[in-house]
Amino acid sequence: MIPTIRYGMRILVVDDEPMVQFLLQQFLTDAGYEVDLANNGCEAVQYLQTCTYDLVLTDVHMPYMNGDTLVAWMRENRVPTPIVVMDSYPEAFLEKTPAEWVFAVLAKPFDLSEVRQILHQLGKVPLRR
Repeated sequence: MIPTIRYGMRILVVDDEPMVQFLLQQFLTDAGYEVDLANNGCEAVQYLQTCTYDLVLTDVHMPYMNGDTLVAWMRENRVPTPIVVMDSYPEAFLEKTPAEWVFAVLAKPFDLSEVRQILHQLGKVPLRR
């Protein structure tokens, strides 16, 4: 079953690159979502322990706790939130992590239209240009 995400839901963006954070925050906020930002997996765990999210968008290569470990932590702790992984080497990520643990993997660099498509798949969000 595909998890449902609707307009106005809360999304956690986990990335140590300020420009990626900025672009995703602007895009998602403009689309009507609430967005929290974490710089690494450790910060993301703190957010996930205190807030409920409808989607987690995470990078893989980050300091302190990487995306692989964050995804594993979420699944081991039964956090039901859909996860979208952003990685320059998606094949390498999928060799280490079960594909069923994530909703999608975006190859960096990606176009924001790919994020829009994923949001649409998760909850019938209108495909606006």
